[in-house]
Amino acid sequence: MPYKIMMTVASIVPLIFLVAFLAVPQFFVLQSYPNAASGSGLGLEIGITHRYIMAGMLFIVVCLLFQSRNIEKVDNQKDILLGVAIGFAVMCVVIISMAVLRGLPLSVPPMIATGAIAILSLWSRFKLG
Repeated sequence: MPYKIMMTVASIVPLIFLVAFLAVPQFFVLQSYPNAASGSGLGLEIGITHRYIMAGMLFIVVCLLFQSRNIEKVDNQKDILLGVAIGFAVMCVVIISMAVLRGLPLSVPPMIATGAIAILSLWSRFKLG
């Protein structure tokens, strides 16, 4: 996959999660922590606040990924693709480990999306000349 297309795809995935976190943060909080709404609801409010913060951080990632599409030198592109692959692979491992170690429900769409971007980034890196 050409570098510019790969970086566009890599920036679209966090953008989708960013929009979802802003649109329905309570869904994601209650999916991971069903008891967050019980009692005073403070747990739900904290979880929603964290989702908004995560959306802001994802916006930074989207901007950096999208702007790095214009890098011209192949060696620099390889370095960036390696960083993207490592970053998305670590996120995929974190998603899986949360299900295994913390007993949270496995978030299948984010796991597939982050794993696929990690693999595509490595594949694109090795295809660069």
